[in-house]
Amino acid sequence: MATDVATADVPASVPDERLAYRGPIQRLLVQPEIGALVGAIAIWVFFWAVTVPFGTAGGTANWLDVAATLGIMAVAVAMLMIGGEFDLSAGAMTGATAILVIMLVKDTGELGGAGLSLWIGIPLSLVLALGIGWFNGTLVERTGLPSFIVTLGAFFVIKGAKLGFAKLFFETIQVGRIDEGAGYDFWRKIFSAVWTRNDHIFNSRDIFYVGLLIIGGVAILVGLLELTYKRRTPFNLGGLPITGIGVAAGLVGLFALHATDGIAANFIWAAVMGAGVAIGAYGIALWRFEPNQDRGRLQLSSEVLRLAGIGTGLLALGVVLGLILDSAPKIEDREIVNIFFLLTEQGLRAILFVGLAIAGLVVLLIAASRAKKSSDTSGAALSLYTALGVTVLAFIIRSEAEAPKFRTELFSALLLIALVMATWAVVGLYFAQRRGPDPAADRLGRSLAIGGVLLATLGVVVRLLFTKDSELATLVGQTQFRISILWFIIAAAVATWILARTRFGSWTFAVGGSKSASRQVGVPAARTKTQLFMIVSGAAWLVGMLLAFRLNTIQASTGDGKEFEYIIAAVVGGTLLTGGYGTAAGAAIGALIMAMSQQGIPFAGWNSDWRFVFLGSILLLAVLANNYIRKTAEAAS
Repeated sequence: MATDVATADVPASVPDERLAYRGPIQRLLVQPEIGALVGAIAIWVFFWAVTVPFGTAGGTANWLDVAATLGIMAVAVAMLMIGGEFDLSAGAMTGATAILVIMLVKDTGELGGAGLSLWIGIPLSLVLALGIGWFNGTLVERTGLPSFIVTLGAFFVIKGAKLGFAKLFFETIQVGRIDEGAGYDFWRKIFSAVWTRNDHIFNSRDIFYVGLLIIGGVAILVGLLELTYKRRTPFNLGGLPITGIGVAAGLVGLFALHATDGIAANFIWAAVMGAGVAIGAYGIALWRFEPNQDRGRLQLSSEVLRLAGIGTGLLALGVVLGLILDSAPKIEDREIVNIFFLLTEQGLRAILFVGLAIAGLVVLLIAASRAKKSSDTSGAALSLYTALGVTVLAFIIRSEAEAPKFRTELFSALLLIALVMATWAVVGLYFAQRRGPDPAADRLGRSLAIGGVLLATLGVVVRLLFTKDSELATLVGQTQFRISILWFIIAAAVATWILARTRFGSWTFAVGGSKSASRQVGVPAARTKTQLFMIVSGAAWLVGMLLAFRLNTIQASTGDGKEFEYIIAAVVGGTLLTGGYGTAAGAAIGALIMAMSQQGIPFAGWNSDWRFVFLGSILLLAVLANNYIRKTAEAAS
């Protein structure tokens, strides 16, 4: 009997927060990277809306290329910052390692190098880079000086050495060429290979893409249901026929949408598909989960009503301004006219419409969350109201927009979001949420959710990497994805695994939280911090190789000043400057945000000289958003 009591549902109010059960959404909100993820989605949607090339495969390859080298370093710097230290020499190190390997392999002579093979020069440059990281870490630990001071000194030494050796051996601030080294053809494939999209044709790409998105979306939805709602014992097999009817209706609607044309037919079959999704989700819930016996009555507090009013007002204001302002930029003497600071009327319209609409929906979601604390009926009512707002927004966009991407892609995405919100609200009203852990359901839910994300991601990757015969005639130029993007993904994945799953990752958080306390429990603090410095220098070596093989000739100033961008990316991704908190995935997302901003600004036709104003604003907003989301989620636990 004692075991039964221990495994029963934990009461809603638990005095010790360590014993409180958190649902999947709440667990997601307390993750350091969630604020950056929301920001990345918002920035992508914004630049996708206001520019033409940003959302294309070519535009995506462009900003991913920028994010790759920035992200590799941001991930390593984030690990060091979690460990409680900084490395201000990280930027200069990227250029130094590139120059070093060129000097090692360039032919000997009056203005030559060491004449080594790349098979020797590349590993030797890695050893030297790791040695600099070891020196920085050891000096910090042995002297007790702040890492800020030690690495600032290293930055000036490395910066001066790059310029001095470049002038000494090459009599110029440019150092090249790495293609003179023996073994270049092999190493070029490792550090400078490209995937040319135009050369890879897959005519069934869209079917594959849509299929993976649908399967992945269904898996995510079912996984979240398993993680959120209380399983019934035994299962109610009566829900299976309803699930089957929903799946059949959804498939019929989907295939009919692709087989027919016309506005009326599209609306009808879209409604059929949407109804099928809702019926299928309800059938799954009826089959697997306990009914909700305590829905409560509709009771909206003054605070909830105030938030709902504010959200509705923001949404309405965004729509009104979007309708009033002109969608086409004014042109005089063949130049686009700015009406405010650096913004055209079209840009201001997009900012106000997108910003106010997103702000309004966020406030409505907060109102729904607050209402749910009163009763499930109240929460469902506000969630359905928010879904209605998204639906109205979708139809307004469709009626006013001229571009196909708004009338089809954005319209469909908004309707899908509204459908998921409405379905989730109904399921939450009629079925009981969990108040305690369920290991079997958690394992299944996590597996389905992760699998769904991977399938959806694979679908997007296939759409980006392959083209069709019908597209080749309309493509302008070659779309190329560089191998540096793959290196970025590998670096982020490995660092995430190290921090989350290894002893070294636990040591990193421990020494960042409290160095003295970690030593008392047996953590090798000095060794851990030194190894973190070596990880940063190793990442700088990798970026140096990517730059050297891509550019072939390196400037002596390459990388100088970039260390602040690495730190910004880490902080935007949720890493605290005080140490002991953050994730590698968050830093990677922060790098994506900065890259999208950097490339989206010129795509939108804005003055790129002001991009640092944008980046600084993103940094401040991201820190504020991360703190608010974390504190709100922790307070609700």
